[in-house]
Amino acid sequence: MVFYVALMALPCLQFVVFWVCVNANSILLAFRTYDYDRGFLWAGFDNFVKIFKDFGAVEYLRASMKNSLIVYAFSLLLATPLSVLFAFYLSKKRRLSGLFKTVLFLPHILSALIMVILFKYFVDRAIPGVYEQITGKSMQGLLANMDTTFVMIVFYNIWTGFGTSTMMYLGAMNGISDSVVEAAELDGITPLQEVWYITVPLIWPTFTTFVVVGFTGLFTNQINLYNFYGDDAEYRYYTFGYYLYVSIRNASVSEYPYLAAMGLLLTAVAAPLTLLLRKGLDRFGPKTV
Repeated sequence: MVFYVALMALPCLQFVVFWVCVNANSILLAFRTYDYDRGFLWAGFDNFVKIFKDFGAVEYLRASMKNSLIVYAFSLLLATPLSVLFAFYLSKKRRLSGLFKTVLFLPHILSALIMVILFKYFVDRAIPGVYEQITGKSMQGLLANMDTTFVMIVFYNIWTGFGTSTMMYLGAMNGISDSVVEAAELDGITPLQEVWYITVPLIWPTFTTFVVVGFTGLFTNQINLYNFYGDDAEYRYYTFGYYLYVSIRNASVSEYPYLAAMGLLLTAVAAPLTLLLRKGLDRFGPKTV
C-alpha cells in the first residue's frame, strides 16, 4: 500500500495542481479585473461584455473566427475524404503502398521547425526557380505573395496532419473481416461501392472520433502560425488558437482576466456544440449489425 500510494502521489498531485487548480483559477479570473494598487477585484460580467463589443469592432477577432472555420472546413471536407480513400488504397497493398507509408510519416519524424523551414524554401524559392526556368518569367514566392499565403498555410497543415489520420483509418480498415469483403466481391462490388457500403460503416467510430476531435480544436488550433511567423503574423491570418497563444505570451497581469473570459466563453460555445455533433454522428451515422 505504501508503494502504491507513493507511485500514485505524483500524478495525482500533478492533476490537482496543473488541471483542477489552473482551471479553477482561470474561471475565477474571468470574473475579475486587475487594479495595480488593490490587486484583483470582482468585476462580474464586465469582461464578457467587453469581448462581445470587441467581436463587432476588432478586426483580428473577426479574422480569427473566419480563419478558424475555414481551416476546420478544409480539414473536414477535403482532408478527411482524401485520408479515407488513401487509407483504402494502402489497405489493398497496391503498388508503392509501402513507400507511401514512409513518406506520410516523414513530417512526424522531423522537427516541426525543420519542416516549416523546408516548406518555406520549397514554396518561396524552389517553385519560383523552376517556374522561371520553364517560362523565363519571374514569380513571387507562394508564401511571400499575400494572395496565396493563407492557402499555403492551410495546405501545410493538411499535409502535415494527413499521415496521422491516414494511418489511423488504415488501422481501422485492417480490422475489417476478409470474409465480408470477399462476399461483396463475389457479388460484383466495385472499389467505390466497397468504400461507401462496407469500409465507411465499419470504420465509422474512428471517423466520428476524428471529426469530433477536430471540432474541439476549432478554437485552439494555431495552424503552425507561430512556427512560421513567431509573434509577428499579420492579423488577416489569425486563428483563435494563435491569438490566444500569442496574447498570453505577451500579456501583462491586467490582461489575464480578459483572456480568461475569452477562453471560458469559447469553451461555453464549443462544449455543447461538440456534444451535439457527437450525438448527431452516432444517431444518424451508418448502422452495422
